[in-house]
Amino acid sequence: MRRQPPDAIAWSEAPDPVLALALGELAFYERVRDSARLWYRVSELGALATSSATVVAAGLHAPAWLTAIIAGGALFFTGFRQVFAHGPRYVLASQSRETLRRAVNRYRLLPEADRDETARRELLAAIEQVGDEELRQWAEQRSRATQGGTDPTGGPALP
Repeated sequence: MRRQPPDAIAWSEAPDPVLALALGELAFYERVRDSARLWYRVSELGALATSSATVVAAGLHAPAWLTAIIAGGALFFTGFRQVFAHGPRYVLASQSRETLRRAVNRYRLLPEADRDETARRELLAAIEQVGDEELRQWAEQRSRATQGGTDPTGGPALP
């Protein structure tokens, strides 16, 4: 899933463009969070199932080719988890979404008459803070991974 550039015409022509932009960002983080959660569960369960099945197959003296195929599946899931890092991506998208959701809720709780330029600036600052924090955390994860640290969570950036 790749991040689609925001439709500048759609949100900029909305009655409340900053709120429309925030809602678009919120929808993006919800999609990323849900996708990462699904893939995290699939990869964890796949690794658990294939690792367990390898031990059982060896214990039952299954044919070597069958044990090798199952062990290959376990190796695949281990690599899949490390390369795509859906667990950390899920956490990062959840944090970003929650921060943005709270900012949108604070803004929406204001009476419409109080949604002035200051309130819009605060909401826009929250949107930018979420993006900055996401980038900072991703860079830290990548830095730890490339410095030979033991932290395998330095997956690719959010799509």
